[in-house]
Amino acid sequence: MNITNFRDLGGMRTIHGRRVRQHKFIRSGQLVGLDEDTKRELVDRYQVTQVVDFRRPFERQESPDDRIDGVTFTNIDLLEQSGTSGTSLDDFASLGLADQVNGHMLNVYHDLVMNPAAQQGYGKFLRIVVDNIQGATLFHCFAGKDRTGFAAALVLWLLEVDDTQVFADYLKTNQERVAANNQLLDRFRAKGFDQDSLDALEIALCVKKEYLAHAQQTMIEAYGDVFTYARQALGFGPDQVEALRRNLLE
Repeated sequence: MNITNFRDLGGMRTIHGRRVRQHKFIRSGQLVGLDEDTKRELVDRYQVTQVVDFRRPFERQESPDDRIDGVTFTNIDLLEQSGTSGTSLDDFASLGLADQVNGHMLNVYHDLVMNPAAQQGYGKFLRIVVDNIQGATLFHCFAGKDRTGFAAALVLWLLEVDDTQVFADYLKTNQERVAANNQLLDRFRAKGFDQDSLDALEIALCVKKEYLAHAQQTMIEAYGDVFTYARQALGFGPDQVEALRRNLLE
């Protein structure tokens, strides 16, 4: 599989002892430059029938997903109305200081929870997952770490997977992206970016437990729990949560 940060979330256990089905709920980085074997494996082995792309329009324009026969692609721009100024790699590199990057990332995660476009987008995403009874839903952004990371956590929380597993999966991105991140850093180094900028970019290319914890705390402070958040902010009520569990759990 020549896809960065790819993993099937099947196998995780809920607090009630049920298990997430294999080949139903899959996260990754962008689907660019796929070889034919990878495309075939996505369809034949993983049963992917739906792809949700969380990237901004400029990201999709620069690096459009490779099309796969028999797979439906849906674009959802989660940061369309975000107050967070700039989320491109150049924006992160230009911040220059580690503290600024950390602050910026915390703002991004706040927006993923509270921004109206993000709420609308995540609600749409949940409905796609619920309605995809026959196949698997693969979802991604650029690196498959922030927008995708919160999407994965959101669904796992609704399934009642415990925080230990949710955060372990979230942090696995740092292992999965080592080679890809080094390539990006080399590219920016070749562009002439100074060491402070490269250090800032290196931080932005990783996930930290505090980022997802900040999103979780923001959600709890505003709505009380993930189920109220889903119902009030995402338009995804108890009946839909039960349908999600029927589809994704065994």
